[in-house]
Amino acid sequence: MSTNNVDNKLLDPEFEHSPVPKEYRKSLSSVGAVWFGFPMVLTSAVIGGIITASIGFKAGALAMLIGNLLLFLVVGLLSHEAGRTGMNFAMIAQRSFGRSGYYVVSGLLSTVVVGWFALQIGLTGATMHGSFGANLVLMTLVGGILYIAITYIGIKALSILGWIATPMYFLMAIIAIVLAFRAGNTNILDYQPSAGAGAMSFGAAITLVFAGFADSGTMTADFTRWAKNGREGLLSTIFAFPIGNFIAELVGGIVVATGVIPNPQSNGGDFMRVLSGHGPLLTILAILFVFINLGSVGSHCLYNGAVGWSHMTGKKMRLVTIIIGIIGIIIAISGIYNVFYNWLVLLGVIVPPIGTILIMDQFILRRKFKDQSPTVIGWKPLPFITWALASAIALLLNYYAPHYSVAVFGILATVMFYGIGNLVVTRASVANSKIAKQ
Repeated sequence: MSTNNVDNKLLDPEFEHSPVPKEYRKSLSSVGAVWFGFPMVLTSAVIGGIITASIGFKAGALAMLIGNLLLFLVVGLLSHEAGRTGMNFAMIAQRSFGRSGYYVVSGLLSTVVVGWFALQIGLTGATMHGSFGANLVLMTLVGGILYIAITYIGIKALSILGWIATPMYFLMAIIAIVLAFRAGNTNILDYQPSAGAGAMSFGAAITLVFAGFADSGTMTADFTRWAKNGREGLLSTIFAFPIGNFIAELVGGIVVATGVIPNPQSNGGDFMRVLSGHGPLLTILAILFVFINLGSVGSHCLYNGAVGWSHMTGKKMRLVTIIIGIIGIIIAISGIYNVFYNWLVLLGVIVPPIGTILIMDQFILRRKFKDQSPTVIGWKPLPFITWALASAIALLLNYYAPHYSVAVFGILATVMFYGIGNLVVTRASVANSKIAKQ
């Protein structure tokens, strides 16, 4: 048997450059597992813990819920379009930003997710070093190579990983909460940050929740293009938002509210610190959890980046996976995870308008496309003008009124600018048409 035949049996086609054919679409449970396992991770618990440490448990939980509902609205609508067309993010972006213009949007997001991939590798090494005393560089390399291998297999591996990562998160989270209750405060509902600790507003907390999945959420089409139709594409995101991500963040908030996490404003709800030092069995489970959990996020982000860059370069997804995966490992060793919060703030400013433009253009205004192929227009000015104006509004708010939710105002500004711009362009087109007929 030839090597190509073996590869064809082990590796499914990824359809980097064309819509996923109907016969290759997957069940709701399979696509849902891809999204369910993505946010049920330690990173989300860290975010939930930071929010709780900054604004208290009750306010923090409400901010988490609102942020996740906002994610469902944006990601769900984008997923509906992906399931309906079978297109990946790069192809969908071409229809709204233009055949040449999409390179800017897809290139930006496909690069940012490589940074997220590097962040997960860095967290793997840092967690193994801080919790178990393992060699930092070695664990970073092991994590990077493992996550590249998972991504290389493709969407099938992400679905299987989701079925493993989700129940394991529940198991380890329950153990961590029990241990935290035994060692700390059980009256978590009344938890408030210490005087001077609250460096975050309620609105900023909502932005932080949204920013955690702003990039891959906007690129959801890379995952939900495998859904059988638009309805199942939308439904698959419920597993992530609000269910999976809210639970994962709430776990981090609960652990922080017990008072067992040192420096929660920076460490967040990293409950690996609670799990370490409780015997060999729990230590083994905790080590497996680190790699499975952070590997779920890392491989999803690398998949987004690989699909995006493969479409832009015309190369195969699996070759691109290896190339950008190696770049991610190099970035991770440099210590990118140390700028985690600043990374999220940046995403909360510049990314939400992109997904909102796609929704306005393709879902609400329902542009007419002759077929499933990308647009033949090189650049479309209105989306870029809208993106620049909405991002500028969000950036100004971030600097001068940070107590508001930058993500929410960025989305609202996008809707306003794009709606007004579309009305002006439509009327101008009608007027020009009348003049041409005279």
